[in-house]
Amino acid sequence: MKAGILGTGRMGRALAELLRAAGHEVVLGSRTPDDAPVPAIGSAEAVERSDVVLVALPHVAIEPNIDLLSTIAPGTIVIDLANAVRVVDGRIRSALDEPHGRWMADLLSHTKVARAFTHVPDELLVSRATRQPDTWAVAVAADDDDALSIAGELVRSARYLPVPVGDLDHSAVLDPGGPLFANLYLPGDMQDLLSRKDSWKEASACPAIPGV
Repeated sequence: MKAGILGTGRMGRALAELLRAAGHEVVLGSRTPDDAPVPAIGSAEAVERSDVVLVALPHVAIEPNIDLLSTIAPGTIVIDLANAVRVVDGRIRSALDEPHGRWMADLLSHTKVARAFTHVPDELLVSRATRQPDTWAVAVAADDDDALSIAGELVRSARYLPVPVGDLDHSAVLDPGGPLFANLYLPGDMQDLLSRKDSWKEASACPAIPGV
């Protein structure tokens, strides 16, 4: 798969490392590739060269880059990796009034958006995948079956196990304040958490990151 990752932060760099190890052709795109912390190309070139685009930009940088994102070919699968974060009364919450995946799909209505990896702390992505491959779950959501399938394939390539949670209207479970954020779960534990009554309220009240 030819994958273009927009953004050279920790999430983008971690996924590039994992997907390259799985044999995918991965490029990192940056508006200022000469100043990037890792080898990168221009964002527009990364979009042009890719079959699937992973948006690892900070949430606040997405709308300012709408001209670039609008050049993604119609029907392309886009993996939304961004989070809109705020802190309310000492608790992590989403800064949006709707699921981030739905917000992104409305913004990029010419593409097929999927949501994945966003509940996993970026500093754990590589260590958990390499030390305990094919063990931990990553929730995935999409409206389109093809987008959901490709997101699941990328999750498996990164040596995680995909757990579908529904369409983008139900993807807030991956967002800040949702029951999965910012944690790692085994697949069964994730499914149990999501099926429990009031699990959202219980889990989001005090999010915790498992030890490395």
